[in-house]
Amino acid sequence: MSSNASSKNPILVPAEKKAELYLLTNPPVFAWPTLGILVFIVAGILTVDSLALRGHLPLWVAGLCNVLLMYPVFHVAHDATHGAASSNITLNDWMGRIALLMIAPQVSLSTFRYSHMVHHRFTNGPKDPDHYVHGPWWSIVLRWMTFDLSYAFYSLRSGDPRGIKTLKDTILLAVSTLVAIGLLTYLGYGLAVVMLWLIPARITTALIGFVFLWLPHLNGDEHGRLQQVNTDESATYNLTAGTTVRMGHEPLMDVLMQWHNYHLIHHLWPTTPSYNHRKVWRLMEGELRSRDLQIQHGFALIPKFHPGGTTSAGF
Repeated sequence: MSSNASSKNPILVPAEKKAELYLLTNPPVFAWPTLGILVFIVAGILTVDSLALRGHLPLWVAGLCNVLLMYPVFHVAHDATHGAASSNITLNDWMGRIALLMIAPQVSLSTFRYSHMVHHRFTNGPKDPDHYVHGPWWSIVLRWMTFDLSYAFYSLRSGDPRGIKTLKDTILLAVSTLVAIGLLTYLGYGLAVVMLWLIPARITTALIGFVFLWLPHLNGDEHGRLQQVNTDESATYNLTAGTTVRMGHEPLMDVLMQWHNYHLIHHLWPTTPSYNHRKVWRLMEGELRSRDLQIQHGFALIPKFHPGGTTSAGF
């Protein structure tokens, strides 16, 4: 799904809404909620690890705490991937790099950015790298758990010089990560590395794959069975049908899904700071409800397809 600006059938924005939409969909110099979340993550992980290494916390308890602390990494790294963490490119990218360092130090922000931008260009189509997180039930959790590694392999297989170029940073980071693990293991911290980083990072990656890559791109077949949304043409024509809006339980879902319960907004206006997604929905709700929508109600997995103009506010 391309952005609204690049679509052949874009959402028309009324003149009286353009100024407010511009403010909501473009990053400020400091996206304070995003910066605050990053500080919380880094300070939290350093504190938990320090307590565990000093023997004040069992390693397994610290590992569980790190899962909770690592989970919001998605918001920071993802917004930084789109330049939505700060209008200052240098600050934006360093926020993304630091966030990734907490969970996936072996993969560069540039590699994430390349594969994720391809996802936006070819959402649900055969070239979409996020196809990896959809598959047979017996492999699905493993796919979610390793999607970050699949991004690196996608860049390599793409044959695109832009994707291959990003691997220079990833190779350097991967080697540095292996050296750091080897050194820490030699110094007697091998178990701590496994319990405080490796296991929590893989659990968190699986949660991210499930919540942010898999859930918003689901559909049901004619028998009511789950399948990936299969609307490749939406990338240029039917923008609003290629991903979902999740309606209901917003205060809870805003936290659990880091504002991607309104994932459709992200695909329409990708530079929007995630914490503004629901504000953009409210501003543009009338125009969006005139288009085809895939709505997941409450905790439903399979969305209900609503042809344009068949839903009203609150439904």
